[in-house]
Amino acid sequence: MSRAATLWGYALLAVAVVGYQLAGVLRGRTATLGQALRRVTQVPAGRAVLLAGWLWAGWHTFVRWS
Repeated sequence: MSRAATLWGYALLAVAVVGYQLAGVLRGRTATLGQALRRVTQVPAGRAVLLAGWLWAGWHTFVRWS
């Protein structure tokens, strides 16, 4: 995959996260990101999935392959 496609993918993901947060704050129909994370972290399996996702994102963001 090209670098440009990867950057566009991350940009699209960031826009989706900001849109979700705005919908939660302005309309009140959906949970805000803080409320969603609080709910996920109440369950041990949710904490494990969140940790695994965080590790995966960090690995793919900060490790450079040569």
